[in-house]
Amino acid sequence: MSFIETIQSKEVDIYISAFFTILGLILGAILDRVLKGDSPQSANQPGHSVNLSFNTVVNPPPGVNAASTSQDMTPFICMLLVAGLIYLFFRVEILNLLSWVTLFTISLWAGGTLHSLYRSFFAGIKWVVALLFCLAFCVAATYVTDEAFMHTQAPPNFQNGQRIINEQGLTGIKENFVLLDMHWFLLHLSGVILLIYTSLRMMLFSTYFIVAGAHANNNGTHEPWLSRKTRKYANLRKNIIFMPILLVLAYLLTSGLAFDWFIHTMPNQVNALMNTVLYGR
Repeated sequence: MSFIETIQSKEVDIYISAFFTILGLILGAILDRVLKGDSPQSANQPGHSVNLSFNTVVNPPPGVNAASTSQDMTPFICMLLVAGLIYLFFRVEILNLLSWVTLFTISLWAGGTLHSLYRSFFAGIKWVVALLFCLAFCVAATYVTDEAFMHTQAPPNFQNGQRIINEQGLTGIKENFVLLDMHWFLLHLSGVILLIYTSLRMMLFSTYFIVAGAHANNNGTHEPWLSRKTRKYANLRKNIIFMPILLVLAYLLTSGLAFDWFIHTMPNQVNALMNTVLYGR
């Protein structure tokens, strides 16, 4: 399939993604105007001026401690089985919803941030870096999501897996797939879960700055609950380092390349290494 044909086959998805992106940018600018009011340049009194740097928002007020979070101790295998069943029945809906919500949330924050930079509420190069990073993340996440739809390496029947399980139930899996296909699916599902995790982190990253920016502008004495809960996801340096790594891992797992390497390439590499160690070159 040529590049033009690929674009044409994704035409509706592209239109929907563009719609959510533009809607998020517009609503973000409107929300920023509503929450922050007049710009500092037009304020009548100097005390009304608010100029926020990236560090100002990231660092919480003194005395505010991050609440400890408890982790779910449900057995991993049971969780994976339940997630796998849900994913098999609603694969297309889950991937589309994830893509659209991620684009909308990040665009909502980007629209507000651009508006605040223009009005001089926000200042500093880190805001520009954060915007560029979020733009790059959206492009990369969209590409990984596309791999979850159209896999580079996949079992022959998996593309029709959602139709098979909805029409035949779990018995359809036994009739159309072999055990090795199940191993592929577990790695693929792990990649999808990793993609969902990274997208949620970026949505929480955006949510923090939407809430914290308005709170800092209003000179509130008590940090909002939502700001406290999402603050730990707002470390720009950490996100820039780890988010690309997680996305690359998600791509390798969802596309089937990791499975292909693990099943076919790695055994040959291990055998070649052992022969070299035992018998020399």
